[in-house]
Amino acid sequence: MRCILASCLTRYIQESCRTFQDIATSLPKSLIFLLSYPATHNIRVFRFKIAWVVKITERTHSTEAHALRFVHSTGLNLPISRLVFSCVHRGVTYTVMTRVPGDNMKEALMHDAMTDDAVEIVAQEVADVLNKLQTLQQPPADAGKVMMSASGHDLPDPITFFEERSGPYPSITDLWVHCGSFGDLAEMKQYVEPATFEIMNADPIHYVHPDLRTYNIIVKDGHLSGIVDWQDSGWFPSSWKVHTMRWPRFGCDGVWYQFWLKYRFSEEAEAAYAASKTFLIKSPV
Repeated sequence: MRCILASCLTRYIQESCRTFQDIATSLPKSLIFLLSYPATHNIRVFRFKIAWVVKITERTHSTEAHALRFVHSTGLNLPISRLVFSCVHRGVTYTVMTRVPGDNMKEALMHDAMTDDAVEIVAQEVADVLNKLQTLQQPPADAGKVMMSASGHDLPDPITFFEERSGPYPSITDLWVHCGSFGDLAEMKQYVEPATFEIMNADPIHYVHPDLRTYNIIVKDGHLSGIVDWQDSGWFPSSWKVHTMRWPRFGCDGVWYQFWLKYRFSEEAEAAYAASKTFLIKSPV
């Protein structure tokens, strides 16, 4: 009888703890929703002139919070949002961050609010940010791993049109085997020249924002004010950013696209970019 009572009491305490924890973790979420209104499907803007926004991500790893926390820890002083706080409720991460002042560059272009010269000025300022990012070194424990987020986890998979996630990959070669839609390394070697492998493996690993297009650029007074949407950033071969900036699509067109066609990245990145185009079936970005 005592065993039964003890078992029931233990179960009751466990359930009570779970309920209390659920209530405690739901409080920040409730407050966030009370103080904000929806701007997009996963972004809410704070009311009462509070210069904050919240990003809602349906996972607990590879989030905006992880990326912002990492990038700010590097001391590079980049034009990005500041992390205010983040919380997790029922597997969903709520990242509260400062709102970058200014206008969305894509919207400004659509309303003819930017001259061609202004676009080139902002593009050069973005290039300066890329140059700062390429100075970062991977943690020794993760050296060589690619398609790896700031939290050390997976990222959207280009092979599945970003509907699924994959990675991290243990090496640059493993990543290109996957992105080239080869069954394995042996199959890739049947179609790719040894010299191409050498070029690809000589490409240094950098921290990359893989969606650095005009809809993620904020401008103010004709200059770069900030870069947003960092949750899918991570460690990639440096040629990945060349693919990002030179793949013509929504947000990468017009004067912006022409700037990056003319812009010269590092010798290794340019060589690997050219080499990758000899075997890729589709763009990795």
